[in-house]
Amino acid sequence: MKKDISTKIFHYNDLSIELHPEVYDPAEDTFLLIDSLNISKESSVLEIGTGCGFVALECARNGANIVCTDINPYSIDLVKRNYIRNKDLIKGKFEVRKGYLFSPIKPKEEFDVIIFNPPYLPTKKNDLTKGSGWFDVATDGGINGIKITSEFIDKLPDYLKQNGNAYFIFSSLSDRKKLERLIKRKKFQFEVIKKKTFDSETISVYLLTKKD
Repeated sequence: MKKDISTKIFHYNDLSIELHPEVYDPAEDTFLLIDSLNISKESSVLEIGTGCGFVALECARNGANIVCTDINPYSIDLVKRNYIRNKDLIKGKFEVRKGYLFSPIKPKEEFDVIIFNPPYLPTKKNDLTKGSGWFDVATDGGINGIKITSEFIDKLPDYLKQNGNAYFIFSSLSDRKKLERLIKRKKFQFEVIKKKTFDSETISVYLLTKKD
C-alpha cells in the first residue's frame, strides 16, 4: 500500500481510493479486517459503515456482489466517486445505500456475508470531539464500547443467510463478556480469527456463522 497525502488518495492492489476529512480513513483495524475476509466470487455481501468504500470495492474487485451502506452523507458521495474511479476493475455488482445499520436493507433481503467495522471505542461525553460530529459517529461505541455492535448483532440473524458469515472488529478496551453473551444468545457460532496489538489495545476480528 502507498499513500499520497497531498492528494488524499491511497493505493491498494490496483485500487485508487480517494479520502475525505469527514470520513473515517482506512487504518490498522481496516487492514486487519480486509486480511481476514474469505469471500467467494459472486457471493452476496453487505458492508455496513463502508466509510470511503475501500473494503467493499476490494470485495467487488474480487467478484463479490456488494451492497454497502453508511449513515454519513459525505461517505455516500465519496463511495460513489471511488466506484467511478475504479469501475474498470470491479467484477461484481456494486450498490451504495444511505442509512443506519440495517435500515437501508429491504425486508427479507439476506446476504452470504456481512461485514462491519463498528464504532468500538468506550466513550464518555467528554471524549467526543464535537466539530461536525461525523468522526464521533465513526468511533463512539458508548460507555462499554459495544453499544453499536450490540445493535448490529441483535438484528444480524434477520439479514444473514443460513450458513452465512459475519465479520466485525472488536477492541480489547470494550466489554468482551457482554459481547459474547449476546452472540451466544443469538445462537451464532463464533471465533476470533485474527488479532493484533497496538500499544495497550488489541484489535480482534470476530467471525460469526449462522447455523441451525
